[in-house]
Amino acid sequence: MRHVALVVLAMALASCGASGPPPSAASDLRALARFVLDVHPRPHAYVDDETFDALVEDEAAHLEELEDATDVELGRAMHRVLAQLHDGHVAIALPTFQTGPLSLLPLLPKRAGATFFVDASSPELPHGTVLLAIDGEPIEALWSELEGMVLADGTHESARRAALERAFARHFHVARGTRETYVVRVREPDGTERDVELEGVDRDVLATLADARRSAPVWGPRSTEAQPWPFVVAIDDTTVLLRLPAFGIADQDEYLRRVDAIFATIDPDSTLVLDVRGNEGGLRTHGIAVLNHVLGRAYAQWARMETRVTRIPDAHRAQVSFPYVPEEALPSLFPGAPDEEGRFVHEGDPLASMMTPHGAGHRGRVVAFVDGHTNSAAVEMITALRAFRPDAELIGEETGGECGRHVGEMPVLYTTPALGVAVLTSIIELTHVEVAGCEAGRGHVPARLVRYDESHFLAGADPYLDAL
Repeated sequence: MRHVALVVLAMALASCGASGPPPSAASDLRALARFVLDVHPRPHAYVDDETFDALVEDEAAHLEELEDATDVELGRAMHRVLAQLHDGHVAIALPTFQTGPLSLLPLLPKRAGATFFVDASSPELPHGTVLLAIDGEPIEALWSELEGMVLADGTHESARRAALERAFARHFHVARGTRETYVVRVREPDGTERDVELEGVDRDVLATLADARRSAPVWGPRSTEAQPWPFVVAIDDTTVLLRLPAFGIADQDEYLRRVDAIFATIDPDSTLVLDVRGNEGGLRTHGIAVLNHVLGRAYAQWARMETRVTRIPDAHRAQVSFPYVPEEALPSLFPGAPDEEGRFVHEGDPLASMMTPHGAGHRGRVVAFVDGHTNSAAVEMITALRAFRPDAELIGEETGGECGRHVGEMPVLYTTPALGVAVLTSIIELTHVEVAGCEAGRGHVPARLVRYDESHFLAGADPYLDAL
């Protein structure tokens, strides 16, 4: 449910109302850290106790040095601390960015090879304009700093790069705040370097920039519909691309109906490309609807579920709510006693009964297009595809989501006492079914990697089609 996290966080912030001057931003950070250590399924999967505690105290001490630390300054510290979890399902929403007027940087960069291009901007800059610096800071150094604040799965570069690329404006403003104007240093296509002053824009204008990206082809074909329904693109007479932009549509019956209708038109002997570039997940039933046509035998996506808690500890209860599934569902999911490590375990996949193919599966070649934005339920679909159809081919970048596990079920909303910052995290860890070659902390690595470079950006080309 990664894709809806910020929507839920915004609703929570709207309902909590404005908060007064913070009595202690540092105490908020420490309280959040204690909550994470108490309920997150794997708080130390990638960082030990001593390192984590030291980072929390360093950031809290910095907040204490500030006079009336703001929610943005607290959010900056939270990002640096929670990034150590390497959990892409954690999300943070700050009151400052949810309500009231804002003046935001009207520019989105795209990294192609070693070059940072201006992918979209307001006003529009010439195609091929290279971004060199923002407010005097070289883009390479700024990008590296922001990557350290990214909340992404695992330890691989493609996950952090993709998360920062998609939400560059959010990370930039958490790190640097907002101002009325921004000065960007650029190199124009003719080689001229100059400073350009950009007027800040509001949320609505910034939102339109994502649709104006010049790198759009590498993100996958665009639908003509407002919602991200699946659709088909004919590549040639023997190849069909099934575009799956997202799994976030709530209407599961209509999604299933559309998938069934699509497969009724697909030649079972054709080359079938499952395009999940940019698909950050949502409802895994949508991936199941697809796999039931592709696979020819019963399958599963998860091997087991685990949690450390079946009830939120009393020390945190006043700050926690359950936006999707009530807390009472936890004991029913994990009815037994904890194991020797204090973990409650549910073996198997609770949706396994739905994973029954309609027939012998797709007879032709099956390929999946993946990238660093492919995450959560989309990764679960790819996992089952690779596990139960080993001849399926992956083309693209290493997936953003880990191949072997993720923390993404039973989201809980924690709201800090002093500044009302909302943090969404999940308390159930999923272990995926086993896939050959899966490495801990890594995503699915395609056999054929796609390198998006300067020539692709300048030509507006999609290198995935060349790799196919």
